[in-house]
Amino acid sequence: MAKTETSGHRCAVCRKRAAVAAPVPAPGGCCEACWRTAVASTAESDRSEAARRPGAPLWALTTLARDRSPLVRAEVALRRDLPEAVVAALSDPRQETDRTVLRRMAKHPALGARAHGLAALDDVVVDRQLAGNPSTPTTLLLGLSRHADAAVRQAASARLVGAALDDEGRSRLPLGVRTFLAAPRGRNGSRHPRPPS
Repeated sequence: MAKTETSGHRCAVCRKRAAVAAPVPAPGGCCEACWRTAVASTAESDRSEAARRPGAPLWALTTLARDRSPLVRAEVALRRDLPEAVVAALSDPRQETDRTVLRRMAKHPALGARAHGLAALDDVVVDRQLAGNPSTPTTLLLGLSRHADAAVRQAASARLVGAALDDEGRSRLPLGVRTFLAAPRGRNGSRHPRPPS
């Protein structure tokens, strides 16, 4: 009887070994069958665990982002590896009604211009998350720097200062301050929010 050749990678759930012909180890350490079982499970806890599991395939993230349970969607919102379509769906207050999901999406690094929609919620927790998010647009930070809440004002002002620094000025700051003032690179490749005049 011929023995089936397997790789050293085992599924983290069912413990089966992947076939040698598999081009890469199973995503998230799980075989396709285990991902499908977890995503289709009737138990909310299984779907939540799948949303937290690293290396989730794209189809699993997309399916879990549309889950009926706000708890599962909130777990998905904490991930940094979300595709653009999932970020758009979970950060749109017209589609997503759960405040916890929206609050978690307010600090997502890929939020960008969608932050304006979240700022319209008039939720101080969302505003605090947006003010501290390096991907929040400068135009929104200007408005948040005049917010009634002191924590929002401070964080937004710090982000504006960080956006105004050039690379040389930033390099002279202590590392912790550089990280706090982090701002996404502008269109011209520098950290300036608009091209230099």
